[in-house]
Amino acid sequence: MRGRFLSDENGQAMVEFALVLPILLMVLLGIVDFGRAWNARQVITNAAREGARTTVVSGSKAGPDSVKVLVNYALSSAGLQPTALGSTCTTAAGPMLCVSGNGGSPGTSATVQIAYPYRLQFLAPLMKWTTGQSSITLRTSFVMRNE
Repeated sequence: MRGRFLSDENGQAMVEFALVLPILLMVLLGIVDFGRAWNARQVITNAAREGARTTVVSGSKAGPDSVKVLVNYALSSAGLQPTALGSTCTTAAGPMLCVSGNGGSPGTSATVQIAYPYRLQFLAPLMKWTTGQSSITLRTSFVMRNE
């Protein structure tokens, strides 16, 4: 009877699956989360590009406020919260939208910088537990020459 229990393999696959399933789910959810963060970064980069293009084409007519409206529209149309952006570029650590060089002479550079806090959906509790933060800051800048 004792030898039968030692050589019986019923349930072995179920135990192995139960041990591997949490790791497999974390990897899968991590891939999904980082894919969504990459998409958000592309949206933010495109918003910065549109803001820089508006700045250089419109010259002094496009002030920082009109660029902010354009960037906020681009973010909201992609499903991101534009209220996460600050109105000034003085904060280096927090969210920001910084427009510089608008209305400059032809050939000078105009820059739009965006720092956007992005909260990971699935990995936020794990990040909060390990690093104390539940979001990452996506930063991008775009430089164009004034026309």
